[in-house]
Amino acid sequence: MQSRYRIAVSILLFFHLVALVWVAWHLPIGPHEATLYFESDGLVARFMHWGRWLLPHADFINIRLPFLLLHLSNLALFYKLSTLLLKDEKSVLTAFVIYLLLPGVVSSAVLATSTGMILLVYQAFLIFWLQKREMAAYLLLPLFLFIDRSSVIFYFALLTFALWRRKVELLVTAGTLFAAALGIYGIDMHGKPVNYFVDTVALYAAIFSPLVFLYFFYAMYRILLKGEKNIIWHIGFTVLLLSLAISLRQRIPIQDFAPYVIVAIPLMVKLFFHSYRVRLPQFRKRYFFLASVVLAVLVLNTLILLFHKPLFLVMKEPRHHFAAPFYLPYWCAEALKEEGITAVHVAKRKRQEQLRYYGIADSNVTRLSGRPSPGSVAVTIRYSNRLLKRCYVSKINNKDNFAPNASK
Repeated sequence: MQSRYRIAVSILLFFHLVALVWVAWHLPIGPHEATLYFESDGLVARFMHWGRWLLPHADFINIRLPFLLLHLSNLALFYKLSTLLLKDEKSVLTAFVIYLLLPGVVSSAVLATSTGMILLVYQAFLIFWLQKREMAAYLLLPLFLFIDRSSVIFYFALLTFALWRRKVELLVTAGTLFAAALGIYGIDMHGKPVNYFVDTVALYAAIFSPLVFLYFFYAMYRILLKGEKNIIWHIGFTVLLLSLAISLRQRIPIQDFAPYVIVAIPLMVKLFFHSYRVRLPQFRKRYFFLASVVLAVLVLNTLILLFHKPLFLVMKEPRHHFAAPFYLPYWCAEALKEEGITAVHVAKRKRQEQLRYYGIADSNVTRLSGRPSPGSVAVTIRYSNRLLKRCYVSKINNKDNFAPNASK
């Protein structure tokens, strides 16, 4: 049974990787990715440029290749971490499958973000810590400073862990690094206090899948009441509570918090199997049924995330598709090129940078807008012969009528 389970997981892993490569190859560059590519000199942007240099003609997978490789490394680290936390192979493989299917993990694998780097260093740190190789763990801690602002959150959670466990060396190290992170990145508090608590819960539900997040939150709370509160639980629970507390005042960048929470998945699996095994066989059917429902919803969410493109054909308002910010600028650029237009000005800076990536330059002569004006030229955006949107190209100075070749 165990060998057949391992074979099934191996097959799932193979299809997981094939699907990720396919999505990364065909998904156009997103607005955030375009901004990083043209305006940032951080690690994420450098990885993107390195991928573009390595595979200059490989569509969109070139800028995402480094992050796919990071994802492979993170899969190996998560499996190793699970073996340190869970006793039997079935529990380890179950945690691994859930991690594979998490929409947040899938997204981080195919998009150019810092999440993969955070997960890599964080999981390596946890593995060293659990193996009692504290010197190696301490050596990894400064690396978080060079990734992004999420280091502030991590060092704060680690500082509270050191205070709770009264570890003087860790307290001094985490406190020093926390102060350094604050000096570099600061704390982003802005605007009038607005409650985004529900939005944050919805984002976590999207990252985990709704039913998985519901049980995950229950598991973290159950461990708080009576369970082993190790470093993974402490950091994950602290970061989760911190994100929910801050969201009572303002919108939070969920990508800065989620990596430290996701890694606690094995603790959820451990609690489930403990609750499952302590019951008599006749009472286990309900647990098995509920687990099957949770996994089925998770699989459905992940399949929709991976194979989302046909939704453009069935949605009443395609512009509300969650991937519309990726595809519409690309299809718009292709439509502009078909009209012989190679330069337009767009009001939104991120959209302008996406068009720039596709070879549509900025212009001080012509502009692209969603509304027609006298002398404007209509550009039709279609997918599989379905009309998705119309844009209009016109002269910025409307005294003269615009001709399609005027922007060449």
